[in-house]
Amino acid sequence: MTGFAKRSITLLALAALLVAVTASSGSAASSHRGRISGVVPRSGPPAVAPQLFSRSKAIKAAGPTTLTFDAKYQALINQYFADVAHDSGGTNNVYSVATQYFDNPGGVHIQYQSTFGGSYVDKDPLPANGCDDGVDPYCITDKQIAAEIQTVLTAKGWRGGLDHVFFLMTPNGVGSCFDALGTECTTNTFCAYHNFFVDSNADDVIYANEPYMGPSGDCTGTSPGDVQGFPNDVDADTTINTISHEHNEAITDPLTDPNFLAWVAADGSENGDLCAYSFGTQVGTGAGSYNQVINGHHYDLQQEFSNAGDGCMQHLGGPATPATFSSGPLVYQGGPVMHTNTAYTIYWLPTARNSSRPVVTGTAVVNRTLTTTAGSWAGATAGRSYQWQRCSSTGTSCVDITGATATTYTLTTADGGHVVRSTVRAANVNGASPPAASAGTAVVVDVPAATKAPHITGRARAGKKLSGNHGAWTYSPAFGYQWLRCNAHGASCKSISHATHAKYKLTKSDAKHRLRLRVTATNAAGRVRVTSAASARVSR
Repeated sequence: MTGFAKRSITLLALAALLVAVTASSGSAASSHRGRISGVVPRSGPPAVAPQLFSRSKAIKAAGPTTLTFDAKYQALINQYFADVAHDSGGTNNVYSVATQYFDNPGGVHIQYQSTFGGSYVDKDPLPANGCDDGVDPYCITDKQIAAEIQTVLTAKGWRGGLDHVFFLMTPNGVGSCFDALGTECTTNTFCAYHNFFVDSNADDVIYANEPYMGPSGDCTGTSPGDVQGFPNDVDADTTINTISHEHNEAITDPLTDPNFLAWVAADGSENGDLCAYSFGTQVGTGAGSYNQVINGHHYDLQQEFSNAGDGCMQHLGGPATPATFSSGPLVYQGGPVMHTNTAYTIYWLPTARNSSRPVVTGTAVVNRTLTTTAGSWAGATAGRSYQWQRCSSTGTSCVDITGATATTYTLTTADGGHVVRSTVRAANVNGASPPAASAGTAVVVDVPAATKAPHITGRARAGKKLSGNHGAWTYSPAFGYQWLRCNAHGASCKSISHATHAKYKLTKSDAKHRLRLRVTATNAAGRVRVTSAASARVSR
């Protein structure tokens, strides 16, 4: 199902995995967002909230190099989605709990039928900060996240719809907030959330924002007797648990807009909210404990709420434990569910962003040297690389100039008649940025060349005037003239004093001689002299 109701504006339906009891108002983050349905408090009591957030973010900031993931992070998350897909149809993990829910018309039930559609590493630079979470050097809003997901979908040819869900993982150093106000952010409100927008194809694009929380105690369960285990890797397992939360909520309530709700509790909580950080009986103790075996791999995932069992379950028909922060049941509101689902992972590992482009100085003349600045960059932690380009006279169709990779470039004859520009890339741990190009120079001027030789017209007789034409030249030079008196054969020519104009009046001294006109063409690149053919022999 796509384009649900074909809304004329983007509808943002937030179903947040929240980490602060104080964010439980359920009010919309802005006029274009749906309500935040339910609250998942962090692991400590509200009284110690500031200390917990400072601690977790300090650990996060001191973790892996900014804008990166741990080496295992992507592999383990992708493995998780492949495992969930592999065990589709089974009843031994949390995804089976959702099969009791349905939508109208016809009461079509959710299937545990999941597919892993693919993974993409997104190297696009981050946009300019849209928010400030108070800690991270970079902060992006939900609107910016949605825009980048659309960019990836366009690049990959992926489509939205009510059977697709996209998970965007952002790296260490990148915080996010619901909007530019910065009041509901990774540092004070949520660990993850799911949302949707309607794209230009009228598809509902359902997605989850999965910030990198690292070993954050705020996004793992630490209640006595109900502590999250990390059987694989603390960073990846922390995110995988929030992914399970958002994935199951997207399946049972994909469009969490008040007009299109599916399965929610009376207070607006979704199935994941009711059982947040409730892990139930686990195998083993300590950091390596787990409660799920999916395709042979161990995971520790929060339970999901079952109406049939009136509580939180690790799998359909299993033992139930009470809901954690609000009570069921989930009530069907008339909106769609995801009968089957295909999940995609997007890992945003941004390269540096250019904030002011390079500037080229120097004169656009052959044999002169141009110099470029690097421009200004955000997120650049390594060096800059340079490449000069030769473009058409209008500044288009630019191509790299072989070997021109320094901050300076000396123009050659090949550049004549072209525009030249510099391009600069900045590097960080994720690689080199897209090139940032300077403005083009003026059209490069070379030494002038005659395309049509100078020539003489007029009657060759003493007392008459000859007229000289400078011919045609490249690169718009200025012209100087000198008349020459030659022998009867047009050779052995000498300059005629003061005869430096385009016209010359013949005298008796010119009789029996032939004349030539020497034209000097001059521009910024240099000067060239060309002499006309000889006139007829001057008569008296």
